[in-house]
Amino acid sequence: FGAAQVLQPPLIFQKPPERFWRSQLMVVNDLPYAETLRVVDVKALVSEEEIPPVDPATCCPTRLMAVKVSKDPDITVFPKFFSEAECDHLVGLVEGYWMPSLVGAGDEKAYKNEKLENTLSKTRTSWSCMMRYAQTDIVERLEHRLSGVSGIPLQHLERLNMVRYSPGELFNIHHDGHFRPRTVFVYLNDVPEDDEGDTFFPVLGYSFRPTRGTAVMWPNVTVDGKEDARMIHAGRAPLKNIKYGVNCFFNAKPIRFFGDNPGAFPEDSMARVVVRDQLSGDGVLSVCSVSKSPNIVAVPCLIGAEEVAHFRKLALPSADATLEAAPGMMESVTRTWRTLAAGETPEVEQVEARVAAVTGLPIGYLGRLRLVKPSSKLGYSNRGCGQKSVYICLSESEEVVFPNCGLRFVLAAGDALCWYNVSWTEDEVPMEDTRTYRFHLQGSQEPYVGIDAFLHEQLLREQQSKRYFVPDSAVGKAAQGA
Repeated sequence: FGAAQVLQPPLIFQKPPERFWRSQLMVVNDLPYAETLRVVDVKALVSEEEIPPVDPATCCPTRLMAVKVSKDPDITVFPKFFSEAECDHLVGLVEGYWMPSLVGAGDEKAYKNEKLENTLSKTRTSWSCMMRYAQTDIVERLEHRLSGVSGIPLQHLERLNMVRYSPGELFNIHHDGHFRPRTVFVYLNDVPEDDEGDTFFPVLGYSFRPTRGTAVMWPNVTVDGKEDARMIHAGRAPLKNIKYGVNCFFNAKPIRFFGDNPGAFPEDSMARVVVRDQLSGDGVLSVCSVSKSPNIVAVPCLIGAEEVAHFRKLALPSADATLEAAPGMMESVTRTWRTLAAGETPEVEQVEARVAAVTGLPIGYLGRLRLVKPSSKLGYSNRGCGQKSVYICLSESEEVVFPNCGLRFVLAAGDALCWYNVSWTEDEVPMEDTRTYRFHLQGSQEPYVGIDAFLHEQLLREQQSKRYFVPDSAVGKAAQGA
């Protein structure tokens, strides 16, 4: 990106509204709260003309701008740290996989040993989704960007934690932890000025207004490595709109691990597997192990012809349905036609049960099925947020290529593949398995449709049932009527 431009901004001082100080916030230390409030609005600090442009081909900022808000503690704001297309990409990857946000619970000893148990709490009512490392090439480049501005090696970056706040949802006063020396929080959408939803630091007296693509970076420890109690903060509830963001935590220990990847096999040395040829003649569902490391199985005729037609109809309300054009390289990523509700139809419910069965996991781990236009470019398919992925072909034919495994699968309509996104060492350390990166080659049938199914690392459906989820459409209607 080149050298970052550093500005010393004038800060807007105003008397804090009474509701700031009388809200029912969780008090975690005895430091006095600031008597004045400094509202940090990036739109007031930097004009649109001053912000470096975005490359239309890569959808990536051409360089970064840094605005130093505070020297002690060191707080920096980065306008347009993520481009609009990158923000949309992150939100799209986790659609249907939100679960109630959790908080760490335990005594001081558990906290110091980083052994807090995650639990639901009235002090945090937002929704979250933990992404996979390098879930797409776009995510991986964002991870590198975060490491670059933080000055902390990439291996210390935790998995990106997406958050979603509907009207009234919040995260009360808390500290990110002494074991996380630095936090970067990125706002993924704009929230109107009169709608609150800010990030509030009561001891420091700062309020950061959400602005799409803007990153706020702060330390959680002092220079001698002790927890900085001044850094307690809250995610205040928006009043009428949804706020999207992503928590980017840097851990004190290396935490980001990848398994060995030999790289792409030469095309002429790849094994070609025709999935339909693995079909048994006795009418029993066949699950065929094609590769043990990484673990990839093929399932011929996982769904029947009538089910294929049903899902294609769900994806395409009209024969000429099209997807809105995406900017630049975002046109290459997997595009979602539609995310289905769990058990939306009897056919959907039956296929969900079948998908869970072939993975060997309870259906509670299964997220909502996605009807997608698969990507033809390596690294641009959605790996999913969980431990396992399943893909079901809904076209007459297509190829799914795993170049780092040396495998080319030929699928007919109804055939499926299943694989792990992560492997574990003998010490139960999770290792991202990038050997299962893939791309798709479309057959003749238009429009191109398939099913992406992802299985979470937690009992996703059970967690989702514990709190009511307010869909975007309901929030939009409510805001318009207000």
